[in-house]
Amino acid sequence: MAKSIHKSILIFGLCLLLLGWTSSLWAQVQFKARLLTGGGPNVEAAINVRINIKSYTDADEVRQLLQVYNSGGEDAFWPAFYKIDKGSVIFFGGLGMNISFHAAYEKSTDKGFKIILFSKSHNIDPGSKRLIYGGFLFLVVELDLDKNYRGEGKVFEDARIRFTEQSTIEMESYTRAPKTLVGVSLVK
Repeated sequence: MAKSIHKSILIFGLCLLLLGWTSSLWAQVQFKARLLTGGGPNVEAAINVRINIKSYTDADEVRQLLQVYNSGGEDAFWPAFYKIDKGSVIFFGGLGMNISFHAAYEKSTDKGFKIILFSKSHNIDPGSKRLIYGGFLFLVVELDLDKNYRGEGKVFEDARIRFTEQSTIEMESYTRAPKTLVGVSLVK
């Protein structure tokens, strides 16, 4: 009798563990796409991109970031921003980069959804020098998707952001023309 109770408790515990593990997998969203690079003599015309979203940013996180920025300026903001892990954008092929992003939003649109991801500015052009433009310190990825999570997107390498009254983050402006993402589709 005691063995069957222990066995039942063990099986129940394993089921809970498995359920917890699989529910964390459900929380993650993954997209694939092709980034149009413009090509060149030593550059692929398009490369594969994988976008992994672990979670979306909530109003409390934004308020905390704004409070850190207001009290400590940029020196305090960047470490707080980097501590937030919302996922990554992985560039395959010649680029071979993995850029973590620290804020993520999903908004409904008339046609479907818009997903907006924020990271510190990165140069995604292979072989080119990194130029920093005053105040344009963020990389922003925008995905415009239909109701089936298919569509296109853009990568803004040098963007300026702003905090809104609704405790969200938005792209305010950008300097260079964005790179285009085509064939965006949901993987899981």
